[in-house]
Amino acid sequence: MALQPADPGTRASSGKVAPAPAAAAARTRLETGRAEILGRHRAGAGGQEVVRAISALTDEVLQQMFVAICGELQGAPPPRIALIATGGYGRRELSPRSDVDLLALLPSEDLAPGDRARADTVAERLHRALWDAGLEAGFAARTLGQTLELAREDHTARTALLDCRLVCGDPALFKDLERAMVTELEPRKVEEFIQEKLEELQVRRKRYGGSVWLLEPHLKQGKGGLRDLQAALWIARVRHKVAGLGEAGERGLLPAREVKEARAARDLLWRLRNELHYATGRRDDRLTFDNQRRAAAELGYRDSPTELAIEQLMRETYIALQEIARASDAVIDRCAVEDAPRPTGVFGRRPPAPPKPIDNAFQLWQGRVTLHDRDVFARRPADLVRIFAVAETYAAPVYSHARDLVVQDLQRLGPGLPTDRDAHFEFWQYLVREGSEGQALAPLHELGILGALFPEVGRLRARAQHSLYHVYTVDTHTVFALQRLMRLRAGALSDAEPELTRIARAQQRPLVLMLGLLFHDLGKGLGPDHSARGAELVRAYAQRIALDPGDAADVEWLVLAHLKMSHLSQRRDLEDMALVESFARELRTVERLELLYLLTYADMASVSPENWTEWKSRLLRLLYEKAHATLLAEELDQPAHAESLELRRERLGRAIEPLLDQPAAQKALGEFARALPERYVSTARPGDAARHLKLWLLARRTGFAAELRQPESGEAELTLVASDRPGLLALFSAALAANGIDILAAEVNSLEDGVALDRFIVREPGGGTPAAGRWEAAHADLLRLLSGAEDAHRLVQRRLRRASWAASAAPAVETKVRVDNLSSEDCTILDVFTQDRPGLLHAIADALHRAGASIEVARIATEGNRATDAFYLREASGRAGARKIASDDRLRELQTAVASAIAELAGRS
Repeated sequence: MALQPADPGTRASSGKVAPAPAAAAARTRLETGRAEILGRHRAGAGGQEVVRAISALTDEVLQQMFVAICGELQGAPPPRIALIATGGYGRRELSPRSDVDLLALLPSEDLAPGDRARADTVAERLHRALWDAGLEAGFAARTLGQTLELAREDHTARTALLDCRLVCGDPALFKDLERAMVTELEPRKVEEFIQEKLEELQVRRKRYGGSVWLLEPHLKQGKGGLRDLQAALWIARVRHKVAGLGEAGERGLLPAREVKEARAARDLLWRLRNELHYATGRRDDRLTFDNQRRAAAELGYRDSPTELAIEQLMRETYIALQEIARASDAVIDRCAVEDAPRPTGVFGRRPPAPPKPIDNAFQLWQGRVTLHDRDVFARRPADLVRIFAVAETYAAPVYSHARDLVVQDLQRLGPGLPTDRDAHFEFWQYLVREGSEGQALAPLHELGILGALFPEVGRLRARAQHSLYHVYTVDTHTVFALQRLMRLRAGALSDAEPELTRIARAQQRPLVLMLGLLFHDLGKGLGPDHSARGAELVRAYAQRIALDPGDAADVEWLVLAHLKMSHLSQRRDLEDMALVESFARELRTVERLELLYLLTYADMASVSPENWTEWKSRLLRLLYEKAHATLLAEELDQPAHAESLELRRERLGRAIEPLLDQPAAQKALGEFARALPERYVSTARPGDAARHLKLWLLARRTGFAAELRQPESGEAELTLVASDRPGLLALFSAALAANGIDILAAEVNSLEDGVALDRFIVREPGGGTPAAGRWEAAHADLLRLLSGAEDAHRLVQRRLRRASWAASAAPAVETKVRVDNLSSEDCTILDVFTQDRPGLLHAIADALHRAGASIEVARIATEGNRATDAFYLREASGRAGARKIASDDRLRELQTAVASAIAELAGRS
């Protein structure tokens, strides 16, 4: 029924409706009860204890209100009405800000009018009393017929009734509902319900990220969240009449160990969810960065020498989410797939086909890989690895009971796996398997086999890295990187990465590469310089497993050098041939260069879905090509760059010429090419250079030219061309910052004719190409700044707005300003690591300009909310006299100027 407004009741002198006595008493009891439960939570009560206590308190209050309201019907027989808890309240799983879902089950329409009227009156008064008492209730009043009709039409309503229980009222009415629900769940409808729940689960996981390894996981709706387990238990309820995790274990849907672990994981998620509700005062189920900080402090986590409190919290959270996801998938698998109806013959259901042998250990059964007998792993522990490789070969999942035996036997056999060479050999074979895309790596990791083989990996299970850049935990990042490299070798990424695919498939020692990638981050958490710590782990592993000494030496070198190419390509001037030649001497061979190139690609591209960009790819490829040319030239005893800059300019000019359709551009081509600096000639593509030529012509006529371009993939590219002058980068970055355009990367080019051609990778604060209006405003500001009509510093201060991600919500990044006076012969390099903020590049460039330094090259990069910028500096004493900055006092002055500018910017934002 649709509820009508309740009786007016007694009005106070203010004109407001005074709460009924039952509601007032309930509010008082709720306040005292909630305060007591909060105290238990703060004292360390588990998640289940708190949600059960809140549910019990709600039962008590509702029962008292119901009795009081029924008592208001003086002299009348007790009304026929059943107050039924549904959904989370029905399961006794109320968090502090959860809705209280209630169904007032009314008698049918054919009762005597007086009986129905009394029930309606109680329902209406109870509805108003709920709100007066301060209960956030989802309340409905319906007859049994109306309830069943809605359940048939709405699967959400049907699902909520699976968890229903009687709170108070007429037990006979509730029994009628229970009987009707059993009748409704006939076999056909069971299959429909399960299919609905499976589709709902997939849609929900996709919507909330599809991974347990999210920076800000959703504790209820995300993968491995509380809703996953509820969905699995709903499916078990309709398939096997199983109620709860305990019965799922008793019926063999989950091993006892997994039931225990799932309960512990659920308790932690409940405890975290309760804390979020208490801390925020609202229904907040996402563990945002702010919430992580609060929860870690309130729940007693403390920083250790090797792990932040927040990282400890997130490690336990990720483990809990993974346990819930695994248990939920196992229950669903056994209910929704294994027991699904098979095609029927004349005499009913056909018996399952007999198992099909694979080898002496494994067989196929019902489209899954399983064991011949339960002693397979005891006879040969290496088959703990091989079963997943076999499953990949047959494109079939491992049977759920076989997975249970894997986990069970791993507890017994696991301590011997680190030194079991057969097991490691099986894993090595899998890593270098032709055509494999690494599908088996996920179950090997999730079930703990990888961590048992390599305790170095097991130590880092779910080890969080509290930053926006490192999206995944250390162990998950490693697995994703291995999968990416296997996909590259299999040719699955050939369209996106043809050259990397060619190099990967040509490797003669792929195991060295794969083991180097496996160990590259395993030194994290063991002290400073995780590369050196990782190399020590490689040496110990090589001795433990008798790895070939030559292979071991190269694996160790890869781990030591694994950050080298990303550092040089993204933060150093690749036209500095002394730097490239020094790097090549360190490599010694083309093989090592190729191994390090492939490892660096897999590492960078697996940090996060957004980290690998065309810009980063281009810079890394350029470093590879230059180092490759240097190594080949040394083998041939020829200079690495025998081709002069003039010849390279001419070659670029020839490539540009067919792309020009304007006579003026064709006429000016030679002059433009002769003015190009070496770094531009080495990095520019002919199509880009042709566009830049037109901008250069426009800038020579008008003093300024700009182009904002959205490529087919990646972020937007902005090219700004103007007469070069000291502090020009500060002016450019001021206009962009003032209009909320984020700079992700920058390349500064000073042409030999006194023109600056600067390229930026830019985006909207929330991602995507800057909107037309935003760019038009920035363009207008650029013109005013270049003409002197506007002051850059005042413009930024006047217009700067907070970034789209609030600085307080993102993990803090410590500011470090370092001097490198060794890597370049001609320039001093200033490395800046700090939290990215709107206006950061302007603040740094302006500080350097005011301090009398000239920026010759700028390498601007953004990693999540961390800026990693490098500036090549000279004294600003004119181009002819410009010199490297050598004085220690002068270097400290520049460091202080930049650090102060960053601190001032942080204070404003």
